[in-house]
Amino acid sequence: MKRDWRNLLFTGAAFLGLWLLAALLTGQANPGFDSYYNSFSLQADAWLHGRLDLGRDYEWLELAVVDGRYYVSFPPFPSLVMLPLVAIFGSGTPDTLVALLAALLGLYHAVALAEDCLPDARLAPWWALFLLLGNGYLFLCLNGWVWFMAQNLCFTLSLAALHHAVRGRGGWSLAAWAAAVGCRPMAALMGPLLLWMLWQDLRAKKPREKAGRLLLSRLHWAAAPVLLAVFYMALNWARFGNPFEFGHNHLPEFQQYGAQFALSYLPQNLSQLFSLPSFDPQGRMRLPSMDSGCAWLLNPMLWVALAAWIWGLKDRRGGHTLWLLPVSIAAYALVILCHRTMGAWQFGNRYLVDLMPWLYFGALIHQGGEGRGLVRWSTPIALAGIALQFFGTVAVYNMWM
Repeated sequence: MKRDWRNLLFTGAAFLGLWLLAALLTGQANPGFDSYYNSFSLQADAWLHGRLDLGRDYEWLELAVVDGRYYVSFPPFPSLVMLPLVAIFGSGTPDTLVALLAALLGLYHAVALAEDCLPDARLAPWWALFLLLGNGYLFLCLNGWVWFMAQNLCFTLSLAALHHAVRGRGGWSLAAWAAAVGCRPMAALMGPLLLWMLWQDLRAKKPREKAGRLLLSRLHWAAAPVLLAVFYMALNWARFGNPFEFGHNHLPEFQQYGAQFALSYLPQNLSQLFSLPSFDPQGRMRLPSMDSGCAWLLNPMLWVALAAWIWGLKDRRGGHTLWLLPVSIAAYALVILCHRTMGAWQFGNRYLVDLMPWLYFGALIHQGGEGRGLVRWSTPIALAGIALQFFGTVAVYNMWM
């Protein structure tokens, strides 16, 4: 399919305009060389100096403590991204610029994915802007702080994995997915969906070829995921003696106050996630800025994707994704809801942002007709979501709520 670059230019201009305005109003409009929360750059710098640990404590960062040594407790792929920049700048890397570039790459894949999936490609900018600006992502991509950088990259890499899968580019899709796992390990749960999509594309292109021969001919697609998996597990083993331990279980927080994941956290997290806004004595609405809340209001892609899925069920549109996609999303959401916290300081339910690329994909492929019906009734919802995200982001960064 030939790209309509006007879609990309319009979407990019609209996103950059709102991003820049939000950055100016929140004090984030700087390149980020002096970021205080630069764990990934510190880790990359330690690697370049032949160390796995950071060599000292940074009390304002979340660091795993093992035998008196301090390690970055987050999955390591973002440090690979920062490695060449650290080689040039040292640990004072331009983190905000990296966050913006990651967002723009995600924007490209969001537009391209919509163009590939929608009957009318002219609707791609509407869908991409709804995804990027109306569902919690804006808050995360205004800077390169460690917590947000991991989710920003996972968001972009998830969109890339989906876009390449729709195009049948299995090597690129699985490489992007494996990189996303190295940002947010729960993304591993989306692997079966991508594999099924790629398999269906292969069978459609070569229906008469034997399954075994077809699989062998695409064995090279596994190269990047295998190499990244070996890197993740070797690093984990060298630091923590466990190939599946990225470090969070060694945080003092989870050593003192309870396990990182437990089913017992589920009821409270679920009720908190769908809580109602509060109101101050003057009658002004107060939205949550700690952990999570009001997802029904702040993450409207949930409802639009659900409507599209119901539409898809009615029209039997989407094939096996009609069950595989919601099952995968539900499994991912379950893991999130079993976490001891729901993300601490934030606006827009940042843990749910991980799910948005997949919900977006479902909304694109499951909607009926030419897509205009879904756009028509969901436009007010999307505009309200964008307004709430913008003003809420500005308010929370300025500590107004």
